[in-house]
Amino acid sequence: MRICLKYVPIVLCLFVISCKQVNRNVTFFKDTKAYDLAKAVEKEDLNKVESLVKSDIKLLEVIDPVSGSNVLSLALTLENFECFKKLLALGANPNFINPITKRSVLIDACTFYSKPEPYTIDLRYIRLLLEKGANPNYIVENDFTDKEGNYHMATSAIHEASALDLTMVKILIKAGANPYKKLEQNQSPPFSSALKGFKNKFEITNYYIDSLNVDINEPISINVQMPSNKVVKFYIQDEVVNKYLLAKIKGDTLEINKLKKENKEIEKANSEGWKFILKLEKLGIDFKNYEYKNNDYE
Repeated sequence: MRICLKYVPIVLCLFVISCKQVNRNVTFFKDTKAYDLAKAVEKEDLNKVESLVKSDIKLLEVIDPVSGSNVLSLALTLENFECFKKLLALGANPNFINPITKRSVLIDACTFYSKPEPYTIDLRYIRLLLEKGANPNYIVENDFTDKEGNYHMATSAIHEASALDLTMVKILIKAGANPYKKLEQNQSPPFSSALKGFKNKFEITNYYIDSLNVDINEPISINVQMPSNKVVKFYIQDEVVNKYLLAKIKGDTLEINKLKKENKEIEKANSEGWKFILKLEKLGIDFKNYEYKNNDYE
């Protein structure tokens, strides 16, 4: 027992040290003059944040060389709202664009949050950014690969929001975001993001159809296949339909029963999707005769 006990202080010491480790995103600032400010943001020490910024306003412009973030972006990443608010009040740029990802801080704010629990929608960040003059129409027009070989996708704030939350979409539109603006990449409109959304995607897509009157007959994406350079247009049918729903559209009872045996919850899981298809059919969308781009359906 004595042999074991003599290691306890060491173990406790290591535990304390590990608990005090600086967040990885903060360490990216280590070799910059904004490192102390970054640590103050992590600790949510508002007084120190204010003192450091007032002593050197240019600290707000310092960019970490690893992720391309500034301290405002860091506060967003750490989900420290009071620090985020304080930095904006002290003069942080609400239109900051990460030089590596090309994303604006507003685009990054259109996301799920982990506080107080995973997949939380926290609208305070985008509301505050927009109040401070953030541009709701800034776009990363095309996909690209950065110098480190990391791939980044074309996007905008409204594209991000459309896959997440209806209220977020409405806030952006009220602030001037264009809900019809397509990306140069694949000519994808925000409506296409809504179609690819999460559990509330039908609430958002119905808003685009019923309130924003989007053209449901136009392509949701135009892709160029390489190396043939063949242009392929994807329409709403390609995004809405899956194997089970296609079997229902075709009245293929054998396929329906087969899929139900494989997954007893499949009908319930697709109930909203089926209602959406029936709605689209009433609006003139042809599902029965459409040539689907996904070969897995055949």
